[in-house]
Amino acid sequence: MLKTDEIIDFFKLERSHAKKELGQNFLINESVAKGIVDSLEIRENDKVLEIGPGLGALTDFLVNSTKYLTLVEYDQKFVNFLSKSYENKNVKIEKNNILKFRDFTYNKVIGNLPYYITSDIVEYVCLNFTNLEKAVFMIQKECLKRFTSKSGKDYNALNVLVLYLYEVEELFKVTKENFFPIPNVESIVFSLKPREGVDKELGKTIYKVSKICFSNRRKTIQNNLSAISKNKSIINGCLKECDLVETVRAEQLSIEQFEKLTKKLLEKGIIH
Repeated sequence: MLKTDEIIDFFKLERSHAKKELGQNFLINESVAKGIVDSLEIRENDKVLEIGPGLGALTDFLVNSTKYLTLVEYDQKFVNFLSKSYENKNVKIEKNNILKFRDFTYNKVIGNLPYYITSDIVEYVCLNFTNLEKAVFMIQKECLKRFTSKSGKDYNALNVLVLYLYEVEELFKVTKENFFPIPNVESIVFSLKPREGVDKELGKTIYKVSKICFSNRRKTIQNNLSAISKNKSIINGCLKECDLVETVRAEQLSIEQFEKLTKKLLEKGIIH
C-alpha cells in the first residue's frame, strides 16, 4: 500500500492531482484495507471483481487470496500503475466504466465506491451479478440510508430492490483520517448477501413497479401507475385486492406490500 508521500510523488510524476469530485480519496491505513478484504471471506477458487482499485490499497490484500481476480479501473493513469505493480501476479486489469462491464460471472465483488456513482454501482451489481455470493463496499456514511431505509425521505425504489434481494450488514465505520487527501465526510463498510429462497426475477419486477410508484413522490400510486395502464378501474381493483386505498403513496408501502402489488399487476397482465 502506498503511503501519503508516495501518493503525492505519484501525482507529481503524472502532473496531475487527486480529483475530489471523482471521489479520489485514497485509503492509507493497511489494517482498514485488510479488514475490508477479510470481510469478503474469499476462498481460493472464488472469482473476485474489484471495482475502482485506484492505487491498489485493497488490491494488495486481494492478489494472494484468489486465483481469479479482475480489476476494473476507468482512469488510464491508474491502469498503467496497476499494470506495472501487478505484472507478475495472476491479475486481469480492464480499463472500463464498471457500468459498461458485461462479465457478470463473479461471485465476490468489492470496492471503495465514489460518492457520485455509489447508487448506480450498487443497482448495477444487484440487477446483473446473478452468481453473487457476497459484496463488500466502502461508501460515504450517509449514503447507506439509500439502501437500508424502510420509511421517510430516504426510502426509495432502490431500497426496495436491495432489501428484497439482499441482507445488508453494516460492518464498520472508517474515519476520514484514514484517507489522503482527507475527505470531508466519514465512510462506512457494508456487505450484501443474497437472501435465500428469493425469486431474483420477481425482485427485478418489484423494482420496476416501485420505480414507477416512486416516480413522483407527491402523487398517489394510482396516478403514477397510470403510466403503464390508463384503465383506472383495473388499477383501483389491484389496489383494493392488496388492501390498499386509492390515495396511498409509494413511501407508505412496505416491501412486502410492493411484492403483493407486483404479483397482482402481473396476474392482471398490467406489467410483464
